[in-house]
Amino acid sequence: MQHTLGNDRFEIMIDDEACRIARLRNAITGDDYIKTGLNYSICRLVCIDEASGARLEVTPLCAHVCSHAQAPCAQASADRLDTAERTEIEYEACEVVCDCANGRSASLLGARFDIRVSVRAQARPGNAESVWSVTVANNQPGVRVIQVLFPNLHGVYLGDSWRDDVMIYPHHAGERTQAPIEEYTTPRYLGFGRAQTVRSCDGVFSREINYCGLASMNWMYYYDAQNGLYLASYDPEFVVTGLRVETGGPDCPDGPWMGWAFRKHVEVRTGETWESPPYGIAVTCDDWRWGAKRYRQWADTVMPMPDNPDFLEGEYVLNQCYNFKRDGVIFNKFCDIPRMYEDGRARFGARHMFIASWNRKGFDQNYPEYYPDMELGTAWELAEGCKYVNEHGGFVTFYINSRIFEKTSDYFDSLGVKWAIKDENGEMIHESYGPHDFVVLCPSHDEWKNYLMDVAGWMAKCSHATGIYLDQLGSAEPWPCFDPEHTHASIGEFNRGYLGLVKDLLVRLRSMNRDSFLMIENCGDIYGSYVWGNLTWNGEPYDEFFNLYKYTFPEYVQVNMVNPRRELDGPDRAQRLHRHLNRALMLGSVFWLGLDKMPYLDDDTREYLDAALRLRARLTPLIRGARYVDMDGVLSVSDGIEVGHWEMADDRDLYIVANPGRVTDGMVVVPTGQGAGNADSDAYKHMVVDDFDIDGGSGRVRYEPCSEELKIRLHDAEVVCILTK
Repeated sequence: MQHTLGNDRFEIMIDDEACRIARLRNAITGDDYIKTGLNYSICRLVCIDEASGARLEVTPLCAHVCSHAQAPCAQASADRLDTAERTEIEYEACEVVCDCANGRSASLLGARFDIRVSVRAQARPGNAESVWSVTVANNQPGVRVIQVLFPNLHGVYLGDSWRDDVMIYPHHAGERTQAPIEEYTTPRYLGFGRAQTVRSCDGVFSREINYCGLASMNWMYYYDAQNGLYLASYDPEFVVTGLRVETGGPDCPDGPWMGWAFRKHVEVRTGETWESPPYGIAVTCDDWRWGAKRYRQWADTVMPMPDNPDFLEGEYVLNQCYNFKRDGVIFNKFCDIPRMYEDGRARFGARHMFIASWNRKGFDQNYPEYYPDMELGTAWELAEGCKYVNEHGGFVTFYINSRIFEKTSDYFDSLGVKWAIKDENGEMIHESYGPHDFVVLCPSHDEWKNYLMDVAGWMAKCSHATGIYLDQLGSAEPWPCFDPEHTHASIGEFNRGYLGLVKDLLVRLRSMNRDSFLMIENCGDIYGSYVWGNLTWNGEPYDEFFNLYKYTFPEYVQVNMVNPRRELDGPDRAQRLHRHLNRALMLGSVFWLGLDKMPYLDDDTREYLDAALRLRARLTPLIRGARYVDMDGVLSVSDGIEVGHWEMADDRDLYIVANPGRVTDGMVVVPTGQGAGNADSDAYKHMVVDDFDIDGGSGRVRYEPCSEELKIRLHDAEVVCILTK
């Protein structure tokens, strides 16, 4: 039986026998997004069979399969309400479709489990978004549900061709990938570290990253020039959630397709019932910014915006010092901190000194033994060095890794094993950084969380630190934890553990110094409420759509790595440096710079860095209190030109324009806001109130009022800033 759900924006057809979405049609463009009819279920469960330890995937039984049972296992009802259309489908049993370890040859394949699944969907008149939820009631003896994948949507591409489709993925600060059906199958994605594509035995290519951290937000978007598809999880409990993307690739025998799902790491034991949070599926005619606005609308109901010390609004550059001790080599000692601070102040104008590699054995070793390394000096010398910085107009942030425990530590057997995350088999999660091996710790276990908070408080109290940086907190993978000895109540509390840490730690730090603040590596929307800086690092070129996170949460400060890339040479290094500096300028990011990286600059790139620093200093008072809105309000730009648009507190508009090719007569078109009229009138003569560029020039742009548009013609500067009113 098929059920239709929709309004004047979309039509969704649900096939209850196949338990899948069979049609997803944009009512405005007429495009049915589902181009390939695949055999899949809208809900998939991962279970553990307690007797055998087997890890099984089960799905709701199809109606025709279970119609021979005493009671029908699929009952469907569709009710028309005054304000909405709603469909609910109940399945009274599930079927084992795969043994996750042994594949489809498993002996339990086809077994029926007494697990009830109820799928609900709702549409509202005039709204592009449908709201979905699922309930799982486990009545099967000896079986635990440990993951719920819902809603699964497969077989999609947009319009007549998949080649112009764009995928928006919240990996770190954001990814934007054109033609992911093909791109996700290429070597660069198959070898992409933590966020790589994995090819399964049935030929499906998938990427899955967990929220919150590796996935910075809980939504995805897919669009072309006419159609958009938005998928989101609205989870106020912030349970560990996998954001899954799948494709059959361009040569799939069934035809090209994309698919998506959210994986909730929850535990539903025999006799228990789990009700999901709401999920959104929206059919639009817009690009990714529609999704950012919708997700932010929900986020505002559960995430407060940060309240950071006022003095930080004037900071635009950070002197990062990872050059104390690395791999057994000493580069500087604690007694050198005053000199290192003064050098950074003289070279970059940096008041903010970021100190890493200070702990026992140096950077990326012996975590979490956070004690001053004896070969670098005494704890007294470390504190005195930081005191000097504070007394000479600066402030210090200390690096602490907040996630891992080195296996060679003397305390590993007594503490590391006890604090480590355990999977469903009781195994720890192992990671390596360089030659050093670690296990991942459980932030929702109070013993580890309290130790970490005490170390951070000690650094602030005894070493005069103003800021604390928690490495990996918003960058590396969150995981469920099954350790019954830990203090968490459920397996998916990783995010809530870290959230409690940053909230409580900030209160403690500010009880000692009201100017204290936190930083984290990369981005996590729930953590951004309590931190000042998100260190968004410059990874692979295709892993850097920082606009996504900045547009969704413009209040969150990004600290962008703009150091020269040492693995590159000559023009390649210069080009990459220019791109990173230009992006940081457009986004209003804080520059992350290290003195030890400067020898890798030649004269031209050194001059460009200095020019970018001067321009960033000039922009600082302008963007204070302003809101980054990406390309909103920009009607068109010439090819090769990028624009960062800021809406200022005094109702002026600031356009930061990157013109990396230094194309003369490149054009940016923006609305005048004046309405149609005489182009010679005084209202138009003063539309551009100021312009200045990275070369130190000003008053060089030309503009042409035309009806309700203002055409701004650029000159050959690589970055131009334009103020309009």
